[in-house]
Amino acid sequence: MDNNTVQMVCVSDFSNGNVTVDATRLKEYFAKVHEIGTEKRPMPQIEYRVIKPTEFINSVSTDKAIQQTVKVLEKTLKMSNEITVEILKHPTEEDWLWCKTCTLNTIGKRTAQMPTEEWKKKILAAEHSPIRELWFGIRMTVPYFSSVHFVRHHMGTNHYVQSQRNDRQDYYDRNEARQDAMVSHIMSVNAQELIYMAHKRLCAQADPTTRKVMNMIVEEVLKTNPEFKEFLVPLCEYRNGKCTEFFPCGKY
Repeated sequence: MDNNTVQMVCVSDFSNGNVTVDATRLKEYFAKVHEIGTEKRPMPQIEYRVIKPTEFINSVSTDKAIQQTVKVLEKTLKMSNEITVEILKHPTEEDWLWCKTCTLNTIGKRTAQMPTEEWKKKILAAEHSPIRELWFGIRMTVPYFSSVHFVRHHMGTNHYVQSQRNDRQDYYDRNEARQDAMVSHIMSVNAQELIYMAHKRLCAQADPTTRKVMNMIVEEVLKTNPEFKEFLVPLCEYRNGKCTEFFPCGKY
């Protein structure tokens, strides 16, 4: 997924305060509002997802709903240019050998041989406890509200978030700061929790900005540890098309 992708969009069932917006029409409206086109710069791609847009409850027309959606798209696009993700630490071959050592010890065996790629994928798929010995250190610059979403993951991960206290920083007044004020956030997370985190934060029902951040995390992780590719996916994909969300997006 490239950096021009805006992970938003539309909704269904106008009787419940939602509205279905045609992707082509929305794209045209987006171009008109910003007075941009493919000749000036690449048009951001629009990816469908279903959300429960409480902000649309008072909408009286499709046009108004589109205008509200465009505002969200504009804000998301602006923030996407400020968000950064960096891998500070990742499982090395030595870490993987330790994981294999712990695994074989449970059946009374020892080893000095490095695990194969096939073995790595098997134990990741099994999600057996030794994968909790594989740790990632991830530094992000993200909106405060997105940082809060990641902090909700509290098993198998530690969070070190830049303080907003006025006696610790002078970028803004904490008492007046917006929810989208950018903060630095380091996560120390083990492999099992990272897989679970991806299942939840890549879901089409996740917050669009947080989903964008999770996609960026996955992209960076796969640069160092490609063995994780088939596991860092939305839960429905991991379950071969089974969705257990209260409000499925309709992908499956």
